[in-house]
Amino acid sequence: MKKTLLCWAIGGLLVATGAQAQSTAAPRMPIDEATNLITYSDVVEEPGMNKDTIYNRVVRWFKSYYKNPLEAMKKQDPEGRVVEGGYRFTIQRPEPGAKKQPAPMVDAGLVNYKIKVMCKDGKFKYEITNISWKQTSYYPIERWMDDKASNYDPNYALYLQQTDAFMKELIKNLERFVETDPVKKKDDW
Repeated sequence: MKKTLLCWAIGGLLVATGAQAQSTAAPRMPIDEATNLITYSDVVEEPGMNKDTIYNRVVRWFKSYYKNPLEAMKKQDPEGRVVEGGYRFTIQRPEPGAKKQPAPMVDAGLVNYKIKVMCKDGKFKYEITNISWKQTSYYPIERWMDDKASNYDPNYALYLQQTDAFMKELIKNLERFVETDPVKKKDDW
């Protein structure tokens, strides 16, 4: 009976450990073929919308999405209908040495990125590039994908998951805003 319980307990532990390991698997990241860097880029069709409307909505999105839009928007080009910027977000990891399981999450630093949105009649293109972990020197997140490196940390897969989820949510928010943002009319007094 004791052997059965021990085998069952060990089997349960292995299943739980396997499930935890699977949940922290690194996602498949979009790699630009020319630069070999993680790059989120796409052309979004907006039928019937002219480039000025799209550009104005992109500018309004920057102003509403970012806590500090003046810092986020590095360049606005109304003639070329391009907005460029960059910002950052926080990643987290399980607290090392935590007695409580699952371990509480703690900050693991900031991830910086650059974003560029170009507008044409009926469409816009976004590019999110130069994604890096804020360190004393430039640390591209592509290093997180090398699980054979001597300094590889298993948390890197978790960081990639968080980065991918953040970027997908940012893109979804941008697309939805450009598609549905109504121009607010000012009241004449």
